[in-house]
Amino acid sequence: MTEVAGTVSRGGARMHDPRVWGTTIGAVGATVFVFANRGLLDGGWPTAALAAWVLALIAYVWAVFVVPRRFTPPEQVGPLAGLVYLAGIAFMLLGIFLGRKLLEAQGLEGAEGAVIAFFVGAHFLPYARAFHAPLFITIGTTLMTIGAVGLLLAAVWTVTAGAAAAVIAGLAMLGIIALDAWRTRPAR
Repeated sequence: MTEVAGTVSRGGARMHDPRVWGTTIGAVGATVFVFANRGLLDGGWPTAALAAWVLALIAYVWAVFVVPRRFTPPEQVGPLAGLVYLAGIAFMLLGIFLGRKLLEAQGLEGAEGAVIAFFVGAHFLPYARAFHAPLFITIGTTLMTIGAVGLLLAAVWTVTAGAAAAVIAGLAMLGIIALDAWRTRPAR
């Protein structure tokens, strides 16, 4: 196996690198998904969601900041990357607004978490190309799938499925980010 060129260091020593500080934005968003929605779950599920979040956060911190990993030179982003970023945010906010209105019209007000997960996921997709980060495809498609399943279950079963989907989306996001960092460990 050929070793990939790059610097090996802990992410905590490279806070200036967008592959490190950028993950904190995702981790904060994932945390908001969990904490904004876990209280809407029934029975012991809020506690289970909290325990799962603690474990996922520990895995995230360990993989992103502690474990030494290989940082290859980042690719330069194009001149339109900032515009793509802003357009993605605008699309996400509009989608969430319209999705919530549609849920309200259908009497599914408790399922907003699934709509938010879907459109947060969708907004990541154009970032994969603009920022040369395939990780955004994985996060985006995963969140969109979880959100869509949550919406379907909210419509045919219980609106609590929307909140459950949002919690699962947050946990998945932390897990995906941790796995992406973990895969860049240098070969032994």
